[in-house]
Amino acid sequence: MAYGLLNSIIPSPGPVTSFYQGPNDKLTIGKITVASKNYNPSRIQIGYRDGSDVRYFEYNRYIKYGEVIETENIFIGPQQELLVRSTEPDVNFLYYGQTINDIINPVRSGVLSHTLSVDPTKQALFTAPVGSQSLVTVSICNLGPDPATVKLGLANADINSFDSTEYLDFGFQIGPGQTYTRPDIKLGAGQSLVGFSNFNSKVTFLCHGRLYYEVSGLPTSDDFIVLGNSRIDGNLGIGRTADHANNKKLDILGDARITGQLDVVASGLSVAGHVNVGLGISATTKSYFASDVDVTGNFLVKGSDFNIESTQIKLQGPIIQLGYISNSDVAANNSGIQVKGNTNKEILWKTSNDKWNLTHGLAFPNQDNTISIGTTDVLTKDRVLGNTISGNIDVNAPSTTVLPTESAIVNNLNNRSKEVQIQSYFISQMLG
Repeated sequence: MAYGLLNSIIPSPGPVTSFYQGPNDKLTIGKITVASKNYNPSRIQIGYRDGSDVRYFEYNRYIKYGEVIETENIFIGPQQELLVRSTEPDVNFLYYGQTINDIINPVRSGVLSHTLSVDPTKQALFTAPVGSQSLVTVSICNLGPDPATVKLGLANADINSFDSTEYLDFGFQIGPGQTYTRPDIKLGAGQSLVGFSNFNSKVTFLCHGRLYYEVSGLPTSDDFIVLGNSRIDGNLGIGRTADHANNKKLDILGDARITGQLDVVASGLSVAGHVNVGLGISATTKSYFASDVDVTGNFLVKGSDFNIESTQIKLQGPIIQLGYISNSDVAANNSGIQVKGNTNKEILWKTSNDKWNLTHGLAFPNQDNTISIGTTDVLTKDRVLGNTISGNIDVNAPSTTVLPTESAIVNNLNNRSKEVQIQSYFISQMLG
């Protein structure tokens, strides 16, 4: 944004000359200094372009050799054009001041209105827009050949509310070709400037100034609003009254909301309480995310409980580590999986037996599933310790890789008992 000298010119005598044009989205606030190096008195004019017309801040004001004239602040809005004119050569115009951002306000600052008065009819010169607070300068020029009597008032609402208690100036005179400037009139929202002159006069009221809104910061507000970048070399305490922001670069006492991206480029982010991040929804006392959350580095959660209210958890990594911080059997005791139901269903590792302990049995829905130790299939649906389970015993061809069932052993014993009884019978008959 510009600051200091905005432009300077010595115009050719006679025609109106373009002097300065307000940049896009900027309000220009500055004063014009006029100095004459000509021995002949000169008449000067300062105005702005309104279509094909010229409206005046100063009209036919005389300046002598060596004399310097300085105006009050002149407010020029975006693309509004400032014009100057001198009747003599060697008259210097210099505009100095600054530009400020004016892109966010619903009604732009700068030249606000122009009104012509030719009789005592009261006219509303300018009404502060809804939601605004206005700082207005009124440039009053007498374009007629005779002295004019001018009255200026400030109504608390529209012109119909104006009464005799609300005059700012009452019945002052302006000579032909002369200007009267009333700077820095403050108007609240809906309040109006009122002006009029005498019969057969030709007086113009040009209102220019700056409008303030809540979105960009009201003069009466305690809020501090920065429309551009902000740099703070020291500590910043929000909600703090002393202690230099508790010796922290940023110390916020109370709730904080971040509606954009938060990049933590230091060693880490420590959170002692809730973090409210509004991503398209209103944050409450918990942390809510209305879109995906990507953590590209380590994610550490400190606390007694970490609750995930979700029906499914997906992990890309192949290992879940329990008790990884302590690396201690004592600390890892009773670690495992617990399913909450009418009763707890658990698979827990215990130091008492150095084993996984199950509170419930195991069921394999697939008949081909096995339980193995090393390379040995310890248990399948029909094999134990690598041996086939059989319901029969072949006494003529015994096998060392077949484990008979209990019924097979009983049947075999019964058959053997019968054979022994038969053999005993025949032997007793032969020995008879």
